[in-house]
Amino acid sequence: MAPPPVQPNGQASRNIPFSTHARGVPLFDRGRFFDLPRNAALALLDLRDISSALFWFLSCQTWLTLWSFLITLISVVFFTYYTYGGGKSLAADLDWVLLCSVAVLPAVGFLLIAYLRRERCLGELARAKVLMMSLFTAHRDWVPDAQRPEGHMEAVQEALATTTDAMRAYFTPMRFYSRYYPYMGSKAAMVHIALERTRQMRRIHEGMETLQAAATALHSIPLSPALVAQLHDRTLQLQLSIEQMANVKEFRTPQGVRSLTRFYLVLFLPIFFGPYWAWVSQQTNFGFSFFFSILLQWAVVGLVNTTIALEDPFDNNGMDGIFMDEALHEVDQLVGMPPGWGDEAEHAQHAAQQQQLVTAGHPAGPAAGQLQAPAAGVAVIGRAATAGLGKLPAPPPVTDVV
Repeated sequence: MAPPPVQPNGQASRNIPFSTHARGVPLFDRGRFFDLPRNAALALLDLRDISSALFWFLSCQTWLTLWSFLITLISVVFFTYYTYGGGKSLAADLDWVLLCSVAVLPAVGFLLIAYLRRERCLGELARAKVLMMSLFTAHRDWVPDAQRPEGHMEAVQEALATTTDAMRAYFTPMRFYSRYYPYMGSKAAMVHIALERTRQMRRIHEGMETLQAAATALHSIPLSPALVAQLHDRTLQLQLSIEQMANVKEFRTPQGVRSLTRFYLVLFLPIFFGPYWAWVSQQTNFGFSFFFSILLQWAVVGLVNTTIALEDPFDNNGMDGIFMDEALHEVDQLVGMPPGWGDEAEHAQHAAQQQQLVTAGHPAGPAAGQLQAPAAGVAVIGRAATAGLGKLPAPPPVTDVV
């Protein structure tokens, strides 16, 4: 094989990569048309995907679908068979453009808003994960072991471990008011959730202050001030990412918007389009009109159910939720747990208690209005981090649960 030609500068020349397929020219691969086993396997895979799509379509349905089905059934039957003034019908031929603009577009737009919130959380989670890893490696590699203050790396490890553990405890439990309106009897549970949120956010802030104190301690060694400033900036950016994810966790799409969407798509839409389905029944038959209306209503309500499932992207109950523990586990593997860190079984038990608390929307375990004590394995970190914070004030007793 002849060697590649050599350019005047002594470097071997190479062909310029150029793709016609990326510019819209199809690839005429003979195997794509004549490879029968491959085409048969692809056909079976498509059939499997269709069956899986049917399964997930049914999984998107909730009790909201049942109520929508009953309202649609009553509306179609009433407008089809009711007559007035000597046999006049209420049937009306409505435009499909009107149907799509008032039914499909609002549901798709509502789903797009929830999807963008999830994508924003994925970006902030990836950013927080990279920042925590970079903070650990910077403290480890930028300073030689002989010049590093005593216990410096242990304090950084403990701060990051506290932060990841508090993020699990805060983001994972489901908030019942993210799916349902908080009716009577849920005030005590919401107070308890607020107290637990305060506790976990304080642990995160303690971890951030320990990281800031660790960066400040490096001023006493011959380290570039620009590098120390980078450590402070990375800690600030990490705290900002966590706060932005916390805003998504606590503040969702407005309750009024969700209530209006439920009312509009479940009650108003089947009644408004009842005359149209009556007209379809006159043009074809009642069976076709009925099943057509049910399928359309199922699709619209399925979009609403999917949107509501994405309201809290961190609870891992929706089909496309964010599994926070998986990303934080990778950080723990790199950082490593400091000696004496809490037992994993205790943290798992604490998370299970919080999940039980918010599932039914009522306080479980400690009485509402009492702050639960930390798990035995949760250590108080860094004198520099906890100085001046004081103790969390005891909440007032909850006596008026309305």
